[in-house]
Amino acid sequence: MISETLVEREKYKPRNYEDFDLIVIGAGPGGMSAALCACRAKLKTLIIERAVPGGQASTAYIVDNLLGFPGGVLGDTIGRRMEEHLEGHGCYVSFETVEDIESISDREKAVRTNMGHTYKAKAIIISVGLEPQKLDQPFESKFLGRGISYYAQGDASFYQGKDVAVIGGGNCACYAAEYLSQFVNQLYLIHQSDSIKAVRALKEKIVHNPKIQIVWDSKLVDVFGIDKVEKVKIQNSITDQHTWIDVKGVFVYTGRIPPREILNLNLESDAKGFIITDEYMRTNLQGIYAVGDIRSKQVRQIATAVSDGMIAAVNVERDLQRINK
Repeated sequence: MISETLVEREKYKPRNYEDFDLIVIGAGPGGMSAALCACRAKLKTLIIERAVPGGQASTAYIVDNLLGFPGGVLGDTIGRRMEEHLEGHGCYVSFETVEDIESISDREKAVRTNMGHTYKAKAIIISVGLEPQKLDQPFESKFLGRGISYYAQGDASFYQGKDVAVIGGGNCACYAAEYLSQFVNQLYLIHQSDSIKAVRALKEKIVHNPKIQIVWDSKLVDVFGIDKVEKVKIQNSITDQHTWIDVKGVFVYTGRIPPREILNLNLESDAKGFIITDEYMRTNLQGIYAVGDIRSKQVRQIATAVSDGMIAAVNVERDLQRINK
């Protein structure tokens, strides 16, 4: 059975300069939804993913707002289930990083990767997701991987029984804090506002969690440590008072932003860098579409990304039929 699976996966490993109807950049919920729909429409489809299937959804601890999972579902389970759903539909998959899209025309685009490969396609769907908002402080790069992290689920085990800080006060920060509280001794949620910006149910969990102490109206201004993080310096925005807190880990959740180097394209974007599309997921460039969190839109959730992906794939099929007439 294992050998049969390996043979099947090798069959759908793309060759250099191979031609496709559609290339999907990013295997998050939007990208995999688009790929599934495209494959069912018999479009030869390639997904290029730089990390793991599921995108940001797979890094979440518990997702409790996905319809059909009343008790919540683990983030990595979502990624695995989506990947399993694609198997058997003839979707090509490659784990690489897209560096550029070249030779753009109405009928053909060329996608170049960091592995030196080039793949050709008639249409491209961009589903690259977002990246963590950095603090842009000197200590951030100094202690990255030595106490500063952007990934609570992956790094929680390093801080078993220790004191840590989470920077932020939105949904992502609160989900991270709730998850980390299962492992750590004490957690400080450092938030620059005087109220939590998370949904009500999550906010109540955070406020009533005995392991979580909320530090209101404060921001992180410095980190000290000889080799690893040992303490953080907090500044109160109202009193201007500085306080040192002993922690061994700092988890930064101050927001997510579009990748600064999405692709070398003249894609129309909004003031925050999100790609602008029409209701059919088309961008301003012929044959290039965008779905998921990278889109300029109001709500960024798994459900909306899945919807984006299906809409994009349906319109890729229709647009290719029109071009080929």
